[in-house]
Amino acid sequence: MLILKPFLLTLLILFSMTPSLKAKEAMSAWNLVKDEAGIKVYTRTLANSDYQEFKGVMTLKTNLDTLLKLINNAERCPDWQYKCMKMLTLSDGYLYKLSDLPWPLTDRYTVMQSEGHFNPTQNSYTLSLKNIARDKLPPAILQQLPPEQDTVQMRTSDGYWHFQLNNTGTIHITHQMHGDPAGSLPAHLANLGVTNAAYVTLSKLREQISVKEQNIKQ
Repeated sequence: MLILKPFLLTLLILFSMTPSLKAKEAMSAWNLVKDEAGIKVYTRTLANSDYQEFKGVMTLKTNLDTLLKLINNAERCPDWQYKCMKMLTLSDGYLYKLSDLPWPLTDRYTVMQSEGHFNPTQNSYTLSLKNIARDKLPPAILQQLPPEQDTVQMRTSDGYWHFQLNNTGTIHITHQMHGDPAGSLPAHLANLGVTNAAYVTLSKLREQISVKEQNIKQ
């Protein structure tokens, strides 16, 4: 039976913990990059990825039903989601989204599996989104996809919407996403658009909700 001296045992424990601690630290350092018109945008660099993750937050005076009707309406995606050209609602909670990239870059698409959950204890709703690689999709979903043609599927596009319902009749909105565009798009170029992706999406979401609320009052 091997008996380790206390000093050696301590070193083994420390070295075994180091990778997980570093990974945790790499995912915990949010940097506030924009604070404008009631919208805050944070970014951070994840372990094992050159592409930044964003988190955008704001508070709206609206209700959950109004928010979900807009977010789940695929036809309205180009009206408010950053660079969205088209979105399709597929079966079994899958979504197809095509995003516009400037020439000479190739447009990107995602096939995301979405799942919504309401937490009655916390009075909050979360819509999770996870990009599934084309070669891992069920045959029934593949049949519903447009042909790839001159488009490239993103390697990752994962995140969520979180709606915290407040007693004041407002909803605190958090939108967090991390994407890897794949292909030949360099990380330093992709990261330039991360802040806009969060800010423009939330700003236009607010505009759409405001218009909808005004139409209801009229």
